[in-house]
Amino acid sequence: MKTVKKTGLTLLPLSASHGLMHILAIALPALSLLVKDEFQLSNTTVGLLSFAFAAAIGFGGIPSGMLSDRSDGIKLISIGFFSTAILSAFLLIVPNFLSVAVIFIAIGFLLSLYHPAALSYIAKSFGDKRGKAYGVHEIGASIGGAIAPLIAGSICLYYGWRFVYPVLAIPTIIIALLLIILRRSSKRDIKKQSSEAQSNVNDLLVFLRQIIRTGSIRKVYITECIFGFVFVGALTFVPVFLDEAKGLGPALAITVTCVFTAGGAIGKVIGGHFSDLRGERKVMAIGFFLTAPLFLILAFLPLFWAILTLALAGTILPTVLSAIISSVGKEIEPSRAGIAFGFLLLAGFGFGSISPLILGLVSDSFGISTVFYPIVIAIIIGGILNSA
Repeated sequence: MKTVKKTGLTLLPLSASHGLMHILAIALPALSLLVKDEFQLSNTTVGLLSFAFAAAIGFGGIPSGMLSDRSDGIKLISIGFFSTAILSAFLLIVPNFLSVAVIFIAIGFLLSLYHPAALSYIAKSFGDKRGKAYGVHEIGASIGGAIAPLIAGSICLYYGWRFVYPVLAIPTIIIALLLIILRRSSKRDIKKQSSEAQSNVNDLLVFLRQIIRTGSIRKVYITECIFGFVFVGALTFVPVFLDEAKGLGPALAITVTCVFTAGGAIGKVIGGHFSDLRGERKVMAIGFFLTAPLFLILAFLPLFWAILTLALAGTILPTVLSAIISSVGKEIEPSRAGIAFGFLLLAGFGFGSISPLILGLVSDSFGISTVFYPIVIAIIIGGILNSA
């Protein structure tokens, strides 16, 4: 009973911090439409901003993963959250787009500390119960992802986009303080675990060789690249599409984007369940193939049916992510969890970061109605890769 209580007390702050991290990561792509209006940007420049932000999260994952395997993960998360809260305040006063972009890139690097640190901490702390621990941890991400556009849109309606991150800085500081309390209460366990960590440059090279030589692991990371391309691109340009093609207006378009993110909780549960029953690769293939026609027909639908289609796509697509995480958990030993999930972050956000840039160029060149066609191509490639 004491162990169960301790597990709950450990995971609840982590799950809440996971939700907040996803809110902070998803808010910027959703806000891009309002940043575009204030600074009179093209869709290509909007894509460039999302590209830089996502790339910072992705490429920061490697050093974050290495740090997580040999140091205190909770401390890293707290540092990242406190620093993000401080930087958020500067968004209220910076005068130009370049300053805004620099702040968001810095926030992206700080957010990259989260996933490798948290997932490595869980892998080391929960032993054979880490599967359930990952599940509880993902609840926070699902809730955070679902409500992020709703929160961002609501704050925008009353105060403007510049206040979104400063307002979110308040719960960010509170959760960082809770994590510090958690760290102090489990300091002995962390010391024992950190002495067993083996993360260094040599381990990084060993892990790279493992990815290159092991076909199953290589496919998982390529699949994450494709998933990131689809998700980051869609998240950035769904609000732009709803504004320009469907005439909702910027703030309302951002709020309605939550129909795309809200189904993630259900999709992850479905994906995890069928990964155990049918295997991860089959879930990835089916998830991709079912999503492709939804994005293909989106531009031709009236508003009501377009919203329903986005909701369905947002429910099906996350089944792929559950299968990816499950595959990594099975293939990689816990001692390298930080590096493994750091590379997963690089694959998803690093490669995925090129998606907004490509979609911005496509929409500026051929119109907003064509913006989802590169996404459809990527989805089909992902389906074929995992059905081969």
